[in-house]
Formats: sequence, C-alpha cells, structure tokens
Amino acid sequence: MDTIGHKSYPELKESLLDENSSLTKMLGLIGNNKQVVDFGCATGYFAHLLSQQQCLVTGVEINSEAASAAKQYCQEVIVADLDFVSVQDILGDRQFDVAVFGDVLEHLRDPWQVLRDTQQILKEDGYVVASIPNIAHGAIRLSLLQGKFEYTELGILDNTHLRFFTRKTVQDLVENSGYLLKDIERTKLPLLANNNLVPHVNINDFDREMIEKMQQDEDIDTLQFVVRAVPCSVEERLADWQNRYGQLLQDSQTNQSELEQSQNTTQQLQSKLEQSQNTIQQLQSELEQSQNDHPAVTI
Repeated sequence: MDTIGHKSYPELKESLLDENSSLTKMLGLIGNNKQVVDFGCATGYFAHLLSQQQCLVTGVEINSEAASAAKQYCQEVIVADLDFVSVQDILGDRQFDVAVFGDVLEHLRDPWQVLRDTQQILKEDGYVVASIPNIAHGAIRLSLLQGKFEYTELGILDNTHLRFFTRKTVQDLVENSGYLLKDIERTKLPLLANNNLVPHVNINDFDREMIEKMQQDEDIDTLQFVVRAVPCSVEERLADWQNRYGQLLQDSQTNQSELEQSQNTTQQLQSKLEQSQNTIQQLQSELEQSQNDHPAVTI
C-alpha cells in the first residue's frame, strides 16, 4: 500500500490484475481507444492501465497529493470533492465515452445525484462503469449475528464509506439515477477468507446447518459488484421493464408447461403402476386357482 495524506492506496501489482480483480473487469467493460473520466483516480494506477489500452484519461481526485501522483498517467487531473462541487462545475461541457467510479460511489453523500449529473458529460453512446462493495458478503452477515459492525481502514467496512449496497440496491441505485443496467459482474472472496477486506469469523461459532443454507446464496462470497450502465429515458426504462415482464411471463408459462407435462408423465406412470399391480393380482389369483385345481399328490 502507498500512504498519501493519511490515505492508503493500492500498489499496482500483478495480483491486482487476475480474472477476479475489479480492475480487470472494469478494463474489459471499458475497452480500447476511449475518452475516459476517472472519478476518484487516486494515484493514477487505473489510469495507467487505461493508457495501455490507448484510452485518454481525465482524472478527478479529492486528495491533492494523490492527484499530483496521478498526473503522469492522465491528460489532466482536477482536485475536487463531489460532495460539494457538481460534475458540471468540474468538467463543464466536456464529453466522454466512459465515466468510471472505481469504489467511489459508496463514499458519497448523494451518489444518485452524482450519477444523474454524470449523464450530462457522456457522449450519445457513452456509459458508466463502476465497482461497488457488497455489504451482504457472508462475513458481514455473520459478524452482524454476533452484534459486530466494526469499521476498518480498508475493505467493505472502510471507515470512509457512507453508503452500503447489495445486488438489489445496486440495481436500484443505477435505475433510480436514470440508467439501464447492461452488465453486472462480481469479484469473489470466500465466506471464511482470512482477509482484511472482511471481518474475521470463526466457523465454529455458528450452526453448521445455517452456514450451509447461507452458502446457497449466490452473493454470499461476492466482494464487489462491477457494473456497466447506460443513460436512458423514462420511456426506455418502461420498455425495459415491459421486456422483463414479458420474459418472466414466458418463463412462467414454460415452467407451467413443463410442470403440466411432468404431471401428465406422473399420471401415466401411476396408471401403468396400477395396471401392473392389477396384473400381478390376477396372476396371483390364477396361480392360487391352479394350485386348487391341481393339488399336489403325496406318495
């Protein structure tokens, strides 16, 4: 970790770029040759990666010392606090292909308004890419069961986090800010990982059956959600919801058809079973009758 102005920033190591890294997933969602604004650019470690994809990056950073370090990777770095200055005040009429919020939105007092304002600086086909911690990670849930919610320097319970999100509230954040959620990926951290990004919990302190039930939740090991969202009108959101409803209705009808088919198959099997039982009873009756008609001869 690099510590600048009492704030720790990750050093850019190979371990940060494996397939489970939020940086890797965001790079994939952004692509090459883009005009990017990186909100919360820190020391410029992500801007450095973007530049290797031929992207031109404008950075926005609250920490002036970190911003100075980021200048070597960005076309420009603007020192600003998004809680007190609007996106338009910072960037004026400039336009970008992508706006990046890498673990930033959870630090803001009003991330909804910041996302709404961001629409004004996006090109016609522009979009937002963001990584957001998952407060519903299993280690957090188990800690809460023990009455613990202790802030840390890093991780999901970072002591500078003001907002907390689950998969559902990430979707709500995006849609209530005027966007359509196009992609949602996740980084993973095992439920009982010995890692400073989540609280340490002892498996022996909990009922095994409860743990097994928790592990059936797809987000029990989700560390972060990584999303891509595009601006949309109310009409587009309505059309999207209508499409979702139509798909759900179709899935329901398919399931109902499969259920009915399964029920028909069960009835057919039940009928065959009953026929088999009747046949067995008839054969048993015929055998008994044959034995009565032809008693065994004793010599």
